[in-house]
Amino acid sequence: MAGHNELNSVGQFYFIPSQSSDDRTTRRLGRSHAVARGIQNKRKLEQKSGLNFHAVSLEHISRPASNRKQRQALIMPSDFLSAGPSDPFQMLAAESPRLQALFDQREILANLKSIQGRLTRNEIDKAQYATKPTFSVSDELVLQNFRSFLREGLDDHALLSAIMLTYAYATTAGSIDRECLRYQGEVLSAIRQRMSSPNTVTKVSTLGAILLLAGIEARLGLPRQVQLHMGAIKQLLDVCRRTGVYLSDGIKRAIFWSDLNASVMTGSSRVVDHTTFSELQWRRDPFSPSYFILPPGFQSQSYLLDRDFVEVLKDVSALQCIRDSALFSREDVISMAHIDNHQASIQSRLMSLPTCSLVAECCHLAAYLCSTMLRCRIWRASTIPSHLSLQLLCKLQQANDDSIWDGRPGLLAWLLHIGGSFAPLGTIRSEYVALLQINRRTRLRGLYTSWPELLEILKQFIWSDKAFMSQVKAFWEEIVV
Repeated sequence: MAGHNELNSVGQFYFIPSQSSDDRTTRRLGRSHAVARGIQNKRKLEQKSGLNFHAVSLEHISRPASNRKQRQALIMPSDFLSAGPSDPFQMLAAESPRLQALFDQREILANLKSIQGRLTRNEIDKAQYATKPTFSVSDELVLQNFRSFLREGLDDHALLSAIMLTYAYATTAGSIDRECLRYQGEVLSAIRQRMSSPNTVTKVSTLGAILLLAGIEARLGLPRQVQLHMGAIKQLLDVCRRTGVYLSDGIKRAIFWSDLNASVMTGSSRVVDHTTFSELQWRRDPFSPSYFILPPGFQSQSYLLDRDFVEVLKDVSALQCIRDSALFSREDVISMAHIDNHQASIQSRLMSLPTCSLVAECCHLAAYLCSTMLRCRIWRASTIPSHLSLQLLCKLQQANDDSIWDGRPGLLAWLLHIGGSFAPLGTIRSEYVALLQINRRTRLRGLYTSWPELLEILKQFIWSDKAFMSQVKAFWEEIVV
């Protein structure tokens, strides 16, 4: 039972003991609580109606805030005042927690916890999958500059709308709802207006808005739309080159990876490659010639492979050596940029190589998948590995009856285990298991009966203990159970 001067609370309700109703302290606490609840309810009504926001001009920003209300004033760029009705949330300043979450894909997952009460487990899984980055604008190297220009461009209507579209898409489990359509319409309208104005078309924030829009379109599998907007990026690059507009290293890398990964995801034609930007130029290290060798498993198959592809395989082998060395743990910008350029050269060339057979095409996809999994954690968690794994599965299923595999069981085993290990849980992974079981009863019969024996086979091709071991062994255990 409550004491004479105690005031107990449960949730939003306060219980005052009847025997203490004449106590002045108790009555004062009761009145204070009633006033506080009244103010809270008033604020909720203002927030619901949008009346708690007010516009301030840029001249107010330079003056010191004289009170708490001025410090909390909403900074609304002038172009919003003429842009028609807009979501007040869309106008929040750069330090808004919700917009900050967009600068780091990992933080979006934390935001999902707040809505788990109204989502099923399956919907949560889909939402988490939707937050996986498609493009390396979420790569730690690109973010160093890409994040800064996003913050600097938060007074840009096109970029803000593109950011909100990205967030809305991620939190709807990868589907397009009414909110997404509204932000998409605002992005498209702002970009069309911008493209018709020579004075604003070269703004870096315009490039960022188009990249974010193309990223959503690539995730939705819309190659024509991706092609249209990456074509606009190409036009803007030409304008920037003619007019001498400076573009940072970060935005150039974002353009390169967005273009390349969109092509991987949708088959869209590329507008740039690894030779377009000087910042992405890469050459083999002449002081580490032992890194750039063809793995022994491919040496016996080299006559089946294009000469240019053989050179790419040597570069992938070198990337694997770097990944397994102490050099990879360094986080300085120079080493990060060199590794990023190394990967860019490998994957850009792979996308442009012709394929003369299904076997060669399978090897191309596996090499691309390995080069992705050899990079940082964000790359490994992106949608690219899952997409490549699916493409490789389709090619292996298509070529499974080809007698060419009869004399190449080691190569087939490596392809099946690499593809299956990096496949997402579900149908794709199950089909890898089924295909591998079929081949273990035929071509791969007696080839390996234990994990050490399989490991010896895999090490003949592209293999990294640090990057591959745990996932490949877990997949192997699914097979032998």
